[in-house]
Formats: sequence, structure tokens, C-alpha cells
Amino acid sequence: MKKTVKIGGKEIEIRGLKWRQVQELKEKGYNISFLNPMVDNDDLVIKTIEKSCGDTKFIDDMDLDAIEVYKLFKEIHKLTYVPEETEKNS
Repeated sequence: MKKTVKIGGKEIEIRGLKWRQVQELKEKGYNISFLNPMVDNDDLVIKTIEKSCGDTKFIDDMDLDAIEVYKLFKEIHKLTYVPEETEKNS
């Protein structure tokens, strides 16, 4: 599922990760379904955005702050794990 989100004053198209992409991240030690508050999750967040958007260059180009980057991750997470029927009804 794809979605356009407004972040940093610009619109960005994101999509939920496919099962295979989630598994690839898990094989590399990244679990997008759980952010551990005791560790630095920045690398996990960037890898997830990269899988969804193709690259992360726009983050630096738009000079996004950490809060905006994590909001973008959260939106990707929702698209990855929320069933389409639920999303349509909300």
C-alpha cells in the first residue's frame, strides 16, 4: 500500500514494506516491529525508510529533524502492518 505524507513542508510518497523486505532487515539484525528504547534506533529507522522510499538522500536535502524522520518511520510502519481494510475504514 502506498501513501503520500507531508513532512518538512513537502510531500513524500511512501509504501509499506513487503514481507521479504522485513525479513531482509531481520536477517541483518533489524526488527521494525519493535523499537528498543534502551538502544539507538537511528540505523533501523534509516534502513526502513531506505527500503520504503528507495533512498534517504531527501532527508539531508530537506534538512529534516529527528522527530520528522521518526514520524516518517511510524507512517511506514503503519503501512507495513495495518491491514488495508482497517486503513480504509479509518
